[in-house]
Amino acid sequence: MNNSLHILHLEDNPRDAELVRSILDEEGLECVIRHVQCRAEFETAIAEEQFDVILSDFALPDYNGLSALGEARRRSPGIPFILLSGTVGEEVAVQSLRTGATDYVLKQRPARLVQAIHRALEEAEERTKRHHAEERVREQAALLDKAQDAIHVLDMEERVRYWNRSSGRVYGWTAEEALDRKLNELLSTDAFCQLSPVKDQVLVSGEWVGELRQTTKGGSSVIVESRWTLVRDDHGEPSSMLVISTDVTEKRQIEAQFLRTQRMETIGALAGGIVHDLNNVLAPVLMAADVLEASQTNDESRQMLNLVRTGAQRGSDMVKQILSFTRGVSGELNQIDVSVLITEMMRMAKDTFPRSIRIETTVMEGLHPVRGNQTQLHQVLLNLCVNARDAIAGKGRINIRAENIRLERFSTRWRRETVSGDFVLVTVSDTGHGIPPAVMEKLFEPFFTTKEIGKGTGLGLSTVMGIVKHHGGVLDVRSEPGAGTSFSVYLPTSQRSPGRHLSGDQSSLRTTTIADLIPASDGAPPPVPGALDANSRIHCKEGVE
Repeated sequence: MNNSLHILHLEDNPRDAELVRSILDEEGLECVIRHVQCRAEFETAIAEEQFDVILSDFALPDYNGLSALGEARRRSPGIPFILLSGTVGEEVAVQSLRTGATDYVLKQRPARLVQAIHRALEEAEERTKRHHAEERVREQAALLDKAQDAIHVLDMEERVRYWNRSSGRVYGWTAEEALDRKLNELLSTDAFCQLSPVKDQVLVSGEWVGELRQTTKGGSSVIVESRWTLVRDDHGEPSSMLVISTDVTEKRQIEAQFLRTQRMETIGALAGGIVHDLNNVLAPVLMAADVLEASQTNDESRQMLNLVRTGAQRGSDMVKQILSFTRGVSGELNQIDVSVLITEMMRMAKDTFPRSIRIETTVMEGLHPVRGNQTQLHQVLLNLCVNARDAIAGKGRINIRAENIRLERFSTRWRRETVSGDFVLVTVSDTGHGIPPAVMEKLFEPFFTTKEIGKGTGLGLSTVMGIVKHHGGVLDVRSEPGAGTSFSVYLPTSQRSPGRHLSGDQSSLRTTTIADLIPASDGAPPPVPGALDANSRIHCKEGVE
Protein backbone atom coordinates (compact mmCIF):
# COMPACT_ATOMS: atom_id res chain seq x y z
CA MET A 1 0.00 0.00 0.00
CA ASN A 2 3.01 2.28 0.35
CA ASN A 3 3.15 2.58 -3.47
CA SER A 4 -0.56 3.38 -3.82
CA LEU A 5 -1.63 6.65 -5.35
CA HIS A 6 -3.05 9.12 -2.87
CA ILE A 7 -6.01 10.82 -4.54
CA LEU A 8 -8.18 13.68 -3.28
CA HIS A 9 -11.66 13.62 -4.85
CA LEU A 10 -13.95 16.66 -4.50
CA GLU A 11 -17.48 15.47 -5.35
CA ASP A 12 -20.81 16.40 -3.71
CA ASN A 13 -22.62 13.38 -5.21
CA PRO A 14 -21.74 10.13 -3.31
CA ARG A 15 -22.92 7.96 -6.21
CA ASP A 16 -20.54 9.69 -8.62
CA ALA A 17 -17.73 9.34 -6.10
CA GLU A 18 -18.39 5.61 -5.78
CA LEU A 19 -18.50 5.29 -9.57
CA VAL A 20 -15.06 6.84 -9.88
CA ARG A 21 -13.67 4.50 -7.22
CA SER A 22 -15.08 1.43 -9.00
CA ILE A 23 -13.65 2.56 -12.35
CA LEU A 24 -10.20 2.92 -10.89
CA ASP A 25 -10.46 -0.48 -9.21
CA GLU A 26 -11.59 -2.14 -12.43
CA GLU A 27 -8.60 -0.67 -14.29
CA GLY A 28 -6.28 -2.07 -11.63
CA LEU A 29 -5.09 1.34 -10.43
CA GLU A 30 -3.95 0.86 -6.85
CA CYS A 31 -4.97 3.97 -4.95
CA VAL A 32 -6.21 5.47 -1.73
CA ILE A 33 -9.01 7.99 -2.25
CA ARG A 34 -10.07 10.69 0.19
CA HIS A 35 -13.55 11.84 -0.70
CA VAL A 36 -14.61 15.39 0.27
CA GLN A 37 -17.95 17.07 -0.55
CA CYS A 38 -17.54 20.77 0.17
CA ARG A 39 -15.13 23.67 0.26
CA ALA A 40 -14.30 23.35 3.96
CA GLU A 41 -13.49 19.63 3.68
CA PHE A 42 -11.41 20.23 0.53
CA GLU A 43 -9.31 23.01 2.06
CA THR A 44 -8.81 21.01 5.27
CA ALA A 45 -7.70 17.93 3.35
CA ILE A 46 -5.23 19.78 1.09
CA ALA A 47 -3.78 21.52 4.13
CA GLU A 48 -3.36 18.28 6.11
CA GLU A 49 -2.11 15.77 3.52
CA GLN A 50 0.03 15.40 0.43
CA PHE A 51 -1.77 14.02 -2.61
CA ASP A 52 -0.54 12.62 -5.90
CA VAL A 53 -3.66 13.62 -7.90
CA ILE A 54 -6.68 15.84 -7.32
CA LEU A 55 -10.02 15.06 -9.01
CA SER A 56 -12.70 17.72 -8.80
CA ASP A 57 -16.28 18.16 -9.92
CA PHE A 58 -16.93 21.48 -11.60
CA ALA A 59 -20.25 22.53 -10.06
CA LEU A 60 -20.90 22.26 -6.31
CA PRO A 61 -23.61 23.99 -4.20
CA ASP A 62 -21.24 26.48 -2.56
CA TYR A 63 -18.04 25.96 -4.54
CA ASN A 64 -16.76 25.24 -8.06
CA GLY A 65 -13.85 23.51 -9.72
CA LEU A 66 -12.02 26.70 -10.75
CA SER A 67 -11.97 27.93 -7.15
CA ALA A 68 -10.69 24.55 -6.01
CA LEU A 69 -8.04 24.72 -8.73
CA GLY A 70 -6.90 28.12 -7.46
CA GLU A 71 -6.61 26.83 -3.89
CA ALA A 72 -4.71 23.75 -5.04
CA ARG A 73 -2.25 25.79 -7.08
CA ARG A 74 -1.70 28.14 -4.14
CA ARG A 75 -0.93 25.34 -1.69
CA SER A 76 0.59 22.63 -3.93
CA PRO A 77 1.50 24.00 -7.37
CA GLY A 78 2.89 20.74 -8.72
CA ILE A 79 -0.04 18.38 -7.98
CA PRO A 80 -1.90 17.20 -11.13
CA PHE A 81 -5.46 18.58 -11.11
CA ILE A 82 -8.09 16.89 -13.27
CA LEU A 83 -11.52 18.45 -13.70
CA LEU A 84 -14.20 15.72 -13.71
CA SER A 85 -17.68 16.94 -14.56
CA GLY A 86 -20.74 16.35 -16.68
CA THR A 87 -21.64 20.01 -17.06
CA VAL A 88 -18.38 21.66 -18.11
CA GLY A 89 -18.49 23.21 -21.54
CA GLU A 90 -15.68 23.70 -24.02
CA GLU A 91 -15.12 27.35 -23.02
CA VAL A 92 -14.85 26.48 -19.31
CA ALA A 93 -12.60 23.53 -20.10
CA VAL A 94 -10.17 25.77 -22.04
CA GLN A 95 -10.23 28.34 -19.23
CA SER A 96 -9.43 25.65 -16.66
CA LEU A 97 -6.44 24.45 -18.69
CA ARG A 98 -5.15 28.00 -19.03
CA THR A 99 -5.58 28.49 -15.28
CA GLY A 100 -3.44 25.45 -14.52
CA ALA A 101 -5.60 22.34 -14.71
CA THR A 102 -3.79 19.28 -16.02
CA ASP A 103 -6.77 17.82 -17.87
CA TYR A 104 -10.55 17.55 -17.85
CA VAL A 105 -12.73 14.42 -18.26
CA LEU A 106 -16.45 14.28 -18.95
CA LYS A 107 -18.44 12.02 -16.65
CA GLN A 108 -20.12 10.67 -19.78
CA ARG A 109 -16.73 9.23 -20.81
CA PRO A 110 -15.33 7.76 -17.58
CA ALA A 111 -13.11 5.27 -19.42
CA ARG A 112 -10.69 8.15 -20.24
CA LEU A 113 -10.16 8.89 -16.54
CA VAL A 114 -7.44 6.31 -15.94
CA GLN A 115 -5.62 7.38 -19.09
CA ALA A 116 -5.80 11.04 -17.97
CA ILE A 117 -4.43 10.14 -14.52
CA HIS A 118 -1.48 8.21 -16.00
CA ARG A 119 -0.66 11.04 -18.38
CA ALA A 120 -0.93 13.62 -15.58
CA LEU A 121 1.44 11.61 -13.39
CA GLU A 122 3.96 11.25 -16.22
CA GLU A 123 3.87 14.98 -16.87
CA ALA A 124 4.24 15.70 -13.15
CA GLU A 125 7.22 13.38 -12.96
CA GLU A 126 8.79 15.08 -16.00
CA ARG A 127 8.20 18.50 -14.47
CA THR A 128 9.78 17.33 -11.22
CA LYS A 129 12.85 16.02 -13.06
CA ARG A 130 13.11 19.22 -15.04
CA HIS A 131 12.74 21.29 -11.88
CA HIS A 132 15.45 19.28 -10.14
CA ALA A 133 17.71 19.66 -13.15
CA GLU A 134 17.12 23.40 -13.20
CA GLU A 135 17.85 23.53 -9.48
CA ARG A 136 21.13 21.71 -10.04
CA VAL A 137 22.03 24.12 -12.83
CA ARG A 138 21.23 27.09 -10.60
CA GLU A 139 23.28 25.59 -7.76
CA GLN A 140 26.19 24.95 -10.09
CA ALA A 141 25.90 28.44 -11.55
CA ALA A 142 25.91 29.87 -8.02
CA LEU A 143 29.07 27.91 -7.25
CA LEU A 144 30.68 29.07 -10.50
CA ASP A 145 29.78 32.64 -9.62
CA LYS A 146 31.76 32.24 -6.40
CA ALA A 147 34.82 30.99 -8.29
CA GLN A 148 37.72 33.41 -8.60
CA ASP A 149 38.38 32.32 -12.19
CA ALA A 150 36.60 33.86 -15.15
CA ILE A 151 34.41 31.05 -16.54
CA HIS A 152 32.37 31.34 -19.69
CA VAL A 153 30.89 29.07 -22.34
CA LEU A 154 31.00 29.85 -26.06
CA ASP A 155 29.03 28.18 -28.81
CA MET A 156 30.79 27.19 -32.01
CA GLU A 157 30.16 30.66 -33.45
CA GLU A 158 31.99 32.24 -30.47
CA ARG A 159 28.77 33.58 -28.97
CA VAL A 160 28.69 33.76 -25.18
CA ARG A 161 26.20 31.31 -23.66
CA TYR A 162 27.36 31.56 -20.05
CA TRP A 163 29.33 34.27 -18.26
CA ASN A 164 30.06 33.98 -14.55
CA ARG A 165 30.49 36.84 -12.09
CA SER A 166 34.30 36.66 -12.13
CA SER A 167 34.24 37.08 -15.91
CA GLY A 168 32.53 40.38 -15.26
CA ARG A 169 35.13 41.27 -12.64
CA VAL A 170 38.06 40.50 -14.95
CA TYR A 171 36.69 41.93 -18.21
CA GLY A 172 34.23 44.56 -16.98
CA TRP A 173 31.24 43.16 -18.92
CA THR A 174 28.21 42.00 -16.92
CA ALA A 175 26.46 38.74 -17.80
CA GLU A 176 23.51 40.69 -19.23
CA GLU A 177 25.88 42.63 -21.51
CA ALA A 178 27.92 39.60 -22.58
CA LEU A 179 25.25 36.94 -23.24
CA ASP A 180 24.54 36.20 -26.92
CA ARG A 181 27.33 38.50 -28.08
CA LYS A 182 30.38 37.31 -29.97
CA LEU A 183 33.65 37.32 -28.13
CA ASN A 184 35.24 39.66 -30.67
CA GLU A 185 32.63 42.25 -29.66
CA LEU A 186 33.77 42.06 -26.04
CA LEU A 187 37.54 41.85 -26.55
CA SER A 188 39.76 44.05 -28.67
CA THR A 189 40.54 43.07 -32.26
CA ASP A 190 44.16 42.29 -31.42
CA ALA A 191 43.14 40.05 -28.56
CA PHE A 192 40.60 38.24 -30.76
CA CYS A 193 43.26 37.57 -33.38
CA GLN A 194 45.07 35.54 -30.74
CA LEU A 195 41.96 33.38 -30.32
CA SER A 196 41.81 32.10 -33.90
CA PRO A 197 44.69 29.62 -33.50
CA VAL A 198 43.37 28.82 -30.03
CA LYS A 199 40.00 27.73 -31.44
CA ASP A 200 41.73 25.74 -34.19
CA GLN A 201 43.79 23.90 -31.59
CA VAL A 202 40.71 23.19 -29.48
CA LEU A 203 38.91 21.69 -32.48
CA VAL A 204 41.89 19.48 -33.29
CA SER A 205 42.97 18.25 -29.85
CA GLY A 206 39.93 19.05 -27.70
CA GLU A 207 41.72 21.50 -25.44
CA TRP A 208 44.20 24.38 -25.26
CA VAL A 209 46.16 25.81 -22.33
CA GLY A 210 48.18 29.01 -22.52
CA GLU A 211 48.53 32.69 -21.71
CA LEU A 212 46.59 35.46 -23.41
CA ARG A 213 46.81 39.25 -23.25
CA GLN A 214 43.29 40.63 -23.52
CA THR A 215 41.51 43.97 -23.23
CA THR A 216 38.76 44.83 -20.76
CA LYS A 217 35.62 46.87 -21.35
CA GLY A 218 37.43 49.91 -19.95
CA GLY A 219 40.33 49.49 -22.40
CA SER A 220 42.94 48.30 -19.90
CA SER A 221 45.10 45.26 -20.63
CA VAL A 222 44.89 42.03 -18.63
CA ILE A 223 46.98 38.88 -18.79
CA VAL A 224 45.16 35.59 -18.21
CA GLU A 225 46.18 31.96 -17.97
CA SER A 226 43.43 30.38 -20.04
CA ARG A 227 42.20 26.80 -20.37
CA TRP A 228 39.87 25.95 -23.27
CA THR A 229 37.96 22.65 -23.46
CA LEU A 230 35.77 21.39 -26.30
CA VAL A 231 32.31 20.15 -25.24
CA ARG A 232 30.51 17.61 -27.46
CA ASP A 233 26.80 16.74 -27.71
CA ASP A 234 25.20 13.26 -27.39
CA HIS A 235 26.15 12.52 -31.01
CA GLY A 236 29.82 13.39 -30.49
CA GLU A 237 29.60 16.63 -32.43
CA PRO A 238 31.28 19.82 -31.09
CA SER A 239 28.62 21.94 -29.40
CA SER A 240 30.44 24.50 -27.25
CA MET A 241 33.74 25.56 -25.68
CA LEU A 242 34.32 25.90 -21.95
CA VAL A 243 36.81 28.68 -21.14
CA ILE A 244 38.37 29.04 -17.68
CA SER A 245 40.76 31.99 -17.29
CA THR A 246 42.81 33.13 -14.30
CA ASP A 247 43.82 36.79 -14.08
CA VAL A 248 47.61 36.83 -13.61
CA THR A 249 48.18 40.49 -14.47
CA GLU A 250 49.36 41.45 -10.99
CA LYS A 251 51.48 38.32 -10.76
CA ARG A 252 53.25 39.15 -14.02
CA GLN A 253 53.75 42.75 -12.90
CA ILE A 254 55.34 41.55 -9.66
CA GLU A 255 57.57 39.18 -11.60
CA ALA A 256 58.61 41.99 -13.95
CA GLN A 257 59.30 44.26 -10.98
CA PHE A 258 61.37 41.51 -9.38
CA LEU A 259 63.43 41.15 -12.55
CA ARG A 260 63.92 44.92 -12.71
CA THR A 261 65.02 44.89 -9.07
CA GLN A 262 67.51 42.14 -9.82
CA ARG A 263 68.91 44.16 -12.70
CA MET A 264 69.19 47.23 -10.47
CA GLU A 265 71.02 45.16 -7.87
CA THR A 266 73.39 43.94 -10.58
CA ILE A 267 74.00 47.51 -11.72
CA GLY A 268 74.62 48.45 -8.10
CA ALA A 269 77.22 45.74 -7.78
CA LEU A 270 78.90 46.92 -10.99
CA ALA A 271 78.72 50.58 -9.97
CA GLY A 272 80.83 49.96 -6.90
CA GLY A 273 83.54 48.53 -9.09
CA ILE A 274 83.62 51.29 -11.70
CA VAL A 275 83.35 54.36 -9.44
CA HIS A 276 87.02 54.15 -8.48
CA ASP A 277 88.13 53.81 -12.11
CA LEU A 278 85.95 56.72 -13.26
CA ASN A 279 87.29 58.94 -10.53
CA ASN A 280 90.81 58.05 -11.68
CA VAL A 281 89.82 59.10 -15.19
CA LEU A 282 88.37 62.44 -14.02
CA ALA A 283 91.17 63.30 -11.56
CA PRO A 284 93.79 64.15 -14.27
CA VAL A 285 91.22 66.38 -16.00
CA LEU A 286 90.67 68.36 -12.79
CA MET A 287 94.41 68.66 -12.09
CA ALA A 288 95.18 69.65 -15.68
CA ALA A 289 92.50 72.34 -15.57
CA ASP A 290 94.06 73.87 -12.44
CA VAL A 291 97.58 73.78 -13.92
CA LEU A 292 96.58 75.21 -17.29
CA GLU A 293 94.47 77.96 -15.77
CA ALA A 294 97.53 79.42 -14.02
CA SER A 295 99.32 79.77 -17.34
CA GLN A 296 96.43 81.31 -19.24
CA THR A 297 95.92 85.05 -19.55
CA ASN A 298 93.16 84.95 -22.14
CA ASP A 299 89.70 85.32 -20.56
CA GLU A 300 88.06 83.05 -23.12
CA SER A 301 90.58 80.29 -22.42
CA ARG A 302 90.06 80.69 -18.68
CA GLN A 303 86.31 80.41 -19.16
CA MET A 304 86.76 77.26 -21.20
CA LEU A 305 89.04 75.73 -18.56
CA ASN A 306 86.53 76.64 -15.86
CA LEU A 307 83.82 74.89 -17.85
CA VAL A 308 86.05 71.81 -18.14
CA ARG A 309 86.73 71.83 -14.39
CA THR A 310 83.04 72.31 -13.54
CA GLY A 311 81.97 69.51 -15.90
CA ALA A 312 84.59 67.09 -14.58
CA GLN A 313 83.66 67.86 -10.98
CA ARG A 314 79.99 67.44 -11.79
CA GLY A 315 80.75 64.10 -13.42
CA SER A 316 82.66 62.98 -10.35
CA ASP A 317 79.77 63.99 -8.11
CA MET A 318 77.29 62.13 -10.33
CA VAL A 319 79.37 58.97 -10.20
CA LYS A 320 79.41 59.19 -6.43
CA GLN A 321 75.68 59.83 -6.43
CA ILE A 322 75.03 56.73 -8.53
CA LEU A 323 76.99 54.72 -6.00
CA SER A 324 75.00 56.22 -3.11
CA PHE A 325 71.75 55.37 -4.94
CA THR A 326 72.73 51.76 -5.40
CA ARG A 327 73.71 51.52 -1.73
CA GLY A 328 70.52 53.25 -0.60
CA VAL A 329 72.43 56.23 0.83
CA SER A 330 70.73 59.62 0.74
CA GLY A 331 72.74 62.58 -0.50
CA GLU A 332 73.47 65.54 1.76
CA LEU A 333 70.62 68.07 1.80
CA ASN A 334 71.28 71.83 1.77
CA GLN A 335 69.44 75.05 1.01
CA ILE A 336 69.53 75.37 -2.79
CA ASP A 337 68.75 78.28 -5.07
CA VAL A 338 66.99 76.66 -8.02
CA SER A 339 67.73 79.69 -10.20
CA VAL A 340 71.47 78.89 -9.91
CA LEU A 341 70.84 75.35 -11.12
CA ILE A 342 68.85 76.71 -14.08
CA THR A 343 71.66 79.15 -14.93
CA GLU A 344 74.20 76.31 -14.90
CA MET A 345 71.91 74.21 -17.06
CA MET A 346 71.55 77.09 -19.51
CA ARG A 347 75.32 77.45 -19.74
CA MET A 348 75.78 73.75 -20.41
CA ALA A 349 72.97 73.66 -22.99
CA LYS A 350 74.41 76.72 -24.73
CA ASP A 351 77.70 74.93 -25.35
CA THR A 352 76.43 71.43 -26.11
CA PHE A 353 72.93 71.54 -27.65
CA PRO A 354 72.38 72.06 -31.40
CA ARG A 355 72.22 75.69 -32.47
CA SER A 356 68.87 75.00 -34.16
CA ILE A 357 67.23 74.63 -30.75
CA ARG A 358 66.19 77.85 -29.03
CA ILE A 359 66.42 77.72 -25.23
CA GLU A 360 64.53 80.05 -22.88
CA THR A 361 64.51 80.40 -19.11
CA THR A 362 61.98 82.31 -17.03
CA VAL A 363 62.56 82.66 -13.29
CA MET A 364 60.20 84.34 -10.85
CA GLU A 365 61.59 87.17 -8.74
CA GLY A 366 61.96 86.17 -5.08
CA LEU A 367 62.12 82.45 -5.87
CA HIS A 368 62.28 80.56 -2.59
CA PRO A 369 65.11 78.14 -1.91
CA VAL A 370 64.42 74.42 -1.59
CA ARG A 371 66.10 71.89 0.64
CA GLY A 372 67.80 69.23 -1.41
CA ASN A 373 70.94 67.75 -2.90
CA GLN A 374 72.42 69.99 -5.56
CA THR A 375 73.95 67.19 -7.64
CA GLN A 376 70.69 65.23 -7.65
CA LEU A 377 68.56 68.21 -8.66
CA HIS A 378 71.07 69.16 -11.35
CA GLN A 379 70.73 65.61 -12.64
CA VAL A 380 66.93 66.06 -12.78
CA LEU A 381 67.27 69.20 -14.92
CA LEU A 382 69.94 67.61 -17.09
CA ASN A 383 67.89 64.49 -17.82
CA LEU A 384 64.73 66.47 -18.61
CA CYS A 385 66.59 68.88 -20.90
CA VAL A 386 68.43 66.09 -22.73
CA ASN A 387 65.12 64.29 -23.29
CA ALA A 388 63.62 67.54 -24.57
CA ARG A 389 66.57 67.97 -26.93
CA ASP A 390 66.19 64.40 -28.25
CA ALA A 391 62.46 64.94 -28.82
CA ILE A 392 63.08 67.86 -31.18
CA ALA A 393 63.86 67.05 -34.79
CA GLY A 394 65.48 70.07 -36.46
CA LYS A 395 64.30 73.47 -35.24
CA GLY A 396 62.49 73.77 -31.94
CA ARG A 397 62.36 75.36 -28.56
CA ILE A 398 62.96 74.36 -24.94
CA ASN A 399 61.47 76.42 -22.08
CA ILE A 400 62.80 76.18 -18.51
CA ARG A 401 60.99 78.20 -15.90
CA ALA A 402 60.60 78.36 -12.13
CA GLU A 403 58.08 80.00 -9.83
CA ASN A 404 56.69 79.87 -6.30
CA ILE A 405 53.38 78.06 -5.93
CA ARG A 406 51.05 76.91 -3.19
CA LEU A 407 49.29 73.55 -3.53
CA GLU A 408 46.07 72.42 -1.88
CA ARG A 409 45.30 68.69 -1.97
CA PHE A 410 47.18 68.33 -5.23
CA SER A 411 47.64 64.94 -6.94
CA THR A 412 48.71 63.49 -10.28
CA ARG A 413 48.25 60.19 -12.09
CA TRP A 414 51.66 59.11 -10.76
CA ARG A 415 50.99 60.23 -7.20
CA ARG A 416 47.46 59.60 -5.95
CA GLU A 417 48.22 60.83 -2.42
CA THR A 418 47.42 64.51 -2.21
CA VAL A 419 49.99 67.10 -1.10
CA SER A 420 49.57 70.61 0.23
CA GLY A 421 51.97 73.42 1.06
CA ASP A 422 54.50 75.79 -0.50
CA PHE A 423 56.47 74.51 -3.48
CA VAL A 424 58.81 75.71 -6.19
CA LEU A 425 57.50 74.64 -9.59
CA VAL A 426 60.19 73.95 -12.21
CA THR A 427 58.84 73.27 -15.70
CA VAL A 428 60.76 71.95 -18.70
CA SER A 429 58.75 72.19 -21.94
CA ASP A 430 59.65 71.39 -25.52
CA THR A 431 58.12 71.60 -28.99
CA GLY A 432 59.11 68.04 -29.88
CA HIS A 433 57.14 65.07 -31.18
CA GLY A 434 55.27 64.41 -27.91
CA ILE A 435 54.60 61.16 -26.07
CA PRO A 436 51.99 58.62 -27.26
CA PRO A 437 49.44 57.50 -24.60
CA ALA A 438 50.74 53.90 -24.71
CA VAL A 439 54.26 55.09 -23.90
CA MET A 440 53.01 57.41 -21.16
CA GLU A 441 51.88 54.42 -19.09
CA LYS A 442 55.45 53.07 -18.89
CA LEU A 443 57.27 56.40 -18.88
CA PHE A 444 58.92 56.02 -15.47
CA GLU A 445 59.58 52.28 -15.54
CA PRO A 446 63.30 51.42 -15.17
CA PHE A 447 64.94 50.28 -18.43
CA PHE A 448 61.96 51.33 -20.55
CA THR A 449 63.08 53.41 -23.52
CA THR A 450 61.84 54.26 -27.00
CA LYS A 451 65.31 55.20 -28.20
CA GLU A 452 67.45 53.03 -30.42
CA ILE A 453 69.82 50.50 -28.92
CA GLY A 454 72.89 52.29 -27.67
CA LYS A 455 71.14 55.67 -27.46
CA GLY A 456 69.13 55.19 -24.30
CA THR A 457 69.29 53.12 -21.11
CA GLY A 458 65.75 53.64 -19.90
CA LEU A 459 67.07 54.86 -16.53
CA GLY A 460 66.85 58.64 -17.03
CA LEU A 461 63.21 59.30 -16.16
CA SER A 462 63.05 56.55 -13.52
CA THR A 463 66.04 58.27 -11.85
CA VAL A 464 64.27 61.64 -12.11
CA MET A 465 61.16 60.20 -10.45
CA GLY A 466 63.26 58.65 -7.69
CA ILE A 467 65.09 61.92 -6.97
CA VAL A 468 61.89 63.97 -6.91
CA LYS A 469 60.23 61.52 -4.53
CA HIS A 470 63.35 61.52 -2.34
CA HIS A 471 63.00 65.29 -2.05
CA GLY A 472 59.33 64.99 -1.07
CA GLY A 473 58.27 66.47 -4.38
CA VAL A 474 55.79 65.64 -7.12
CA LEU A 475 56.46 65.00 -10.80
CA ASP A 476 53.84 65.38 -13.51
CA VAL A 477 53.81 65.20 -17.31
CA ARG A 478 51.55 66.65 -19.97
CA SER A 479 52.01 65.74 -23.61
CA GLU A 480 50.22 65.60 -26.93
CA PRO A 481 51.63 63.60 -29.82
CA GLY A 482 53.03 66.05 -32.31
CA ALA A 483 52.55 69.04 -29.99
CA GLY A 484 55.38 68.72 -27.48
CA THR A 485 55.82 67.69 -23.87
CA SER A 486 55.94 69.48 -20.54
CA PHE A 487 57.49 68.05 -17.34
CA SER A 488 56.49 69.77 -14.09
CA VAL A 489 58.63 69.25 -10.98
CA TYR A 490 57.15 70.46 -7.66
CA LEU A 491 59.82 70.80 -4.94
CA PRO A 492 58.68 71.65 -1.40
CA THR A 493 59.95 74.72 0.41
CA SER A 494 59.45 75.63 4.06
CA GLN A 495 58.86 79.30 3.27
CA ARG A 496 55.46 80.88 2.73
CA SER A 497 55.11 81.50 -0.98
CA PRO A 498 53.56 84.65 -2.47
CA GLY A 499 53.08 82.69 -5.68
CA ARG A 500 49.97 81.24 -7.21
CA HIS A 501 47.43 79.04 -5.49
CA LEU A 502 46.80 75.62 -7.06
CA SER A 503 44.33 72.98 -5.97
CA GLY A 504 42.98 69.80 -7.46
CA ASP A 505 44.32 67.99 -10.47
CA GLN A 506 46.68 69.82 -12.80
CA SER A 507 44.70 68.95 -15.91
CA SER A 508 41.90 71.34 -14.92
CA LEU A 509 44.09 74.46 -14.70
CA ARG A 510 44.01 77.43 -17.05
CA THR A 511 47.49 78.51 -18.00
CA THR A 512 49.49 81.35 -19.55
CA THR A 513 52.72 80.75 -21.43
CA ILE A 514 55.53 82.92 -22.72
CA ALA A 515 54.63 82.18 -26.32
CA ASP A 516 54.30 85.92 -26.97
CA LEU A 517 58.12 86.14 -26.77
CA ILE A 518 58.50 83.69 -29.66
CA PRO A 519 57.48 84.10 -33.30
CA ALA A 520 54.25 82.17 -33.88
CA SER A 521 55.79 80.26 -36.79
CA ASP A 522 58.05 78.36 -34.39
CA GLY A 523 55.13 76.60 -32.72
CA ALA A 524 54.53 76.56 -28.97
CA PRO A 525 55.08 73.89 -26.34
CA PRO A 526 52.01 72.47 -24.62
CA PRO A 527 50.60 74.74 -21.90
CA VAL A 528 52.02 74.28 -18.44
CA PRO A 529 50.04 75.03 -15.27
CA GLY A 530 50.40 78.53 -14.04
CA ALA A 531 51.33 81.97 -15.22
CA LEU A 532 54.37 83.87 -14.00
CA ASP A 533 53.60 87.25 -12.49
CA ALA A 534 54.82 90.58 -13.71
CA ASN A 535 57.97 90.45 -11.55
CA SER A 536 59.43 87.45 -13.42
CA ARG A 537 62.95 87.63 -14.77
CA ILE A 538 63.21 86.49 -18.38
CA HIS A 539 66.44 85.31 -19.95
CA CYS A 540 66.52 84.07 -23.54
CA LYS A 541 69.18 82.29 -25.53
CA GLU A 542 68.29 81.99 -29.18
CA GLY A 543 70.01 79.45 -31.38
CA VAL A 544 71.11 80.11 -34.92
CA GLU A 545 68.24 79.35 -37.31
